[in-house]
Amino acid sequence: MEGKRDNPKTSQDAEHRSTLPGLKALRTTRTLQERMVITIEPGCYFIDTLLDAALNDPMQSKFIIKERLNEFRGFGGVRIEDDVIIWSDGNERMSNVPRTVDEIEQFMSGK
Repeated sequence: MEGKRDNPKTSQDAEHRSTLPGLKALRTTRTLQERMVITIEPGCYFIDTLLDAALNDPMQSKFIIKERLNEFRGFGGVRIEDDVIIWSDGNERMSNVPRTVDEIEQFMSGK
């Protein structure tokens, strides 16, 4: 749910939130159990203010190819949202959306 996060102070199931990069911003700290449903929302956004700040930061800009990045300015971004149900032997993706670049481009073109 947008704007909702596990709160270790109020959730019995919440576990210690990591402080490690890549883990500290996870939206849940619960151990998933069978029959739970969770939304996975990977996304990539091109936000000019953040991109400009990165380009002006020597520690970040050395990893950016400015000319290539500028090709995506104005694009906005993309997010593919999946609802996943947890089973005792694995998980099942409940959503049926285009996944690959070719599938997404075909869908967006209306073909």
